[in-house]
Order: sequence, then structure tokens, then C-alpha cells
Amino acid sequence: MTGDLCSIPGCGRPTAYSAGKGRAAFHCRYHVQRKARHGSYWCATYRAAELRPYVVAASLWLAECPQQGAVGAAVRELAHILAGAGRVDPAMNLRGQPASYRARVAFARLREAGIEPRRLLAIYLGVSALIEDDLGSHRTREFKIVQAAKAVHRLASGTHRSWEMFNPLGPDIHTELHAYPRSSGLVLRKIGERLEKAGEFLAPEALPKVIAMKTSKRGPHPSHLPGWRPTWDTRPH
Repeated sequence: MTGDLCSIPGCGRPTAYSAGKGRAAFHCRYHVQRKARHGSYWCATYRAAELRPYVVAASLWLAECPQQGAVGAAVRELAHILAGAGRVDPAMNLRGQPASYRARVAFARLREAGIEPRRLLAIYLGVSALIEDDLGSHRTREFKIVQAAKAVHRLASGTHRSWEMFNPLGPDIHTELHAYPRSSGLVLRKIGERLEKAGEFLAPEALPKVIAMKTSKRGPHPSHLPGWRPTWDTRPH
């Protein structure tokens, strides 16, 4: 039956409920998992190269702003989050922990990596500006906070250790361990909510200026150029 197929245009897969793979009545398992990872059923995560010009513009805008007022309050809010995040728990120990705990550890890892609150604020504003400037983006709150969370999560996401293992038959063996927490699900929403709480009152003033600064230095977003078509538009040219 048509009603048992995923509601995303062009998908054609059965819904997770009808396939016995979940309770989603309108989307297939693939698109449910895609939303958990990206914050949208159809819009993918932005690449670092797409996001960087907007983060740079946001950083320049923050540098030009007075350190008091809304900017100072947002920076202090993020500094408080980092300072109160507690100790860093290795990524190997996070499996099975609540999303709120894993989000706290993510901020603790950012603090230990030396990430400044102002940089986190610039990333949140840069992500918000990119979504606003991209005509093909999914302009929902969930997509925005997930994209901001993924961008900061990439700054210090894993546990990395190395040691020398004794080898009785020869030289010691160099051993390395690299573990990364899963960048998906509720934990991204928890991280994004904290970023949003700090920066949401700045966004109405900041975004038009950040977009203008980015456009003056790097040109308009590709979606503003003649002939652009969104990725979901599969009609023949």
C-alpha cells in the first residue's frame, strides 16, 4: 500500500513500522537514522569547507563587538558550561550512559582541548548564518542545533592513547588506541540546546551582518547563483 511507504519523495522504502523495524509510521528506518545523525530527514550535514567562511565571519563580527552586553553574557554562559562540565570520561566508558551525561563529557573534552567559549559562540552563529543563507537548507530548530553540535563535537571528539607494550622476543611494540563517541541521537540535541541557550538572543542581530561579511569576502552562497537547483529537485534540465 502507498500509505506504508516512506513519505520522503523518491524513497520508496517501507516505513519502519510496516517493515517491523521500528515505530515510525511515516518514514523508513534509513531516514529515521539519517535524522538522528543529521537533524533532518533529507538535508545532510554541512562539510567543514562550507561552514568555515561563516564561522570566520562570525568570529570577525564578535571581535568587533563590545565585550559587554549580549556578547559578553553569551561568552560567560559558555564559559560557565565548560567550567562546570566536570572531569573527562574516556570515550570507551560512554556507551550506555544517559545523553545528558555524554553531553557534559563532550563539553569537558572541549575544555581540556583548550577550546575557548568565544569559538563555540562563533560556530553556533556561523552554523545559524549558513542555514539562513542556504536556500536549500532545512530551516528547523532541530537541524540547526544538531549541526552546531556536530561542528563543535568535531573539535575534540575522541580519546587517544598510546603506550609501549613489552615484547619478550624483541623491541617493545608501540600500541595506539583511538576511540570516538557516537555522533548521533539525543546527545547532539543536548549539546546543541546548550549552545542555543547561550547564542539565541544574539542571532537576530548577528546573522544579517555575518552573512553580509561572508558575502563581501567570499561571494554569495551557491544557492543564490543563476541555475542553482536544490539537491532534491530531480527534474530534467
